[in-house]
Amino acid sequence: MTLPIPISLTCPCCHTKFESLEVMISSTYGSSTDLRPIAGGSDPLYMIIHTCPSCGYTGYHYTGYHDAFERKRLDPALREHIREQITPLIKDFSVTPKLPYKFVAPERQYEFAAWIAQWKGDSLQSIGDLYLRAAWCCNDSKDPRKERFYRLKALEYFERAMELKEMSVSDIGGYTYLIGELHRRVGEIGAANVWFDRVAEATNGDPKQQWLIDLAIQQKIHPKQFIGRD
Repeated sequence: MTLPIPISLTCPCCHTKFESLEVMISSTYGSSTDLRPIAGGSDPLYMIIHTCPSCGYTGYHYTGYHDAFERKRLDPALREHIREQITPLIKDFSVTPKLPYKFVAPERQYEFAAWIAQWKGDSLQSIGDLYLRAAWCCNDSKDPRKERFYRLKALEYFERAMELKEMSVSDIGGYTYLIGELHRRVGEIGAANVWFDRVAEATNGDPKQQWLIDLAIQQKIHPKQFIGRD
C-alpha cells in the first residue's frame, strides 16, 4: 500500500511555490534483480522526487533521503547551471497535458537531479543511483533505448566510484553485484560475468550477504527478472 499526500514546496533556486506529492506510507513485496523494490500499490519512485515547474530545479523531498528543498538559497554557480541548462528544457514539458502532480517525463526528473548532483559535487555513487532510477522509469514506460542509455550512465558512475574507492565497505558487495547485473541488462555479458565473479570476494565473508553471492551465481547461469521468482 502506498499513501501519497499533497504538499506545497518552495523552490530554493527561483523561489516559485508549487504543489507536489509526498509518500506517507509505502510497502514492498520483493524486488527485481537490479534491486528495484516492487511497490505494493502506486510506486513511490514517482513521488519522492520533485521538479520546480518554473526553473526545473529537481531533488528529493522524502524521509530517508537528502531534502533538496530545505535549503533557502542555492550557490550562485549552481543556480546559473540550472537556469542555463535545465530551465530551457522545462518549457518543452510545460505545454504537454499532464495529470495533477505528475511530471510528464519522470526519467528526466532523475536526470535533472543527477546533473544537479554532479554540479554540486555529490558522490559518484549517489549520481549513479539517480541514473538507475531514471532507467527504472523507462522500463515502466517501455522505452528500451532510453532505459539502456540511463543504465549505461549508472554504470559509468558506479564503476568510477569503485575505481576511486568511494564506496563504503558495507556497500561494496551490493554494488559489485549491481554493476554485474546492469552490464547483463545492457547485453554486455562478458563484463557482467567478471563482476558477478567478484561478488564473493567483495562481500568479505559476511554471512548476511550470502544472498548476493547466490544471486550473482544465478544471474550468471540462469538469469531472472525478479528475486525469488521463477
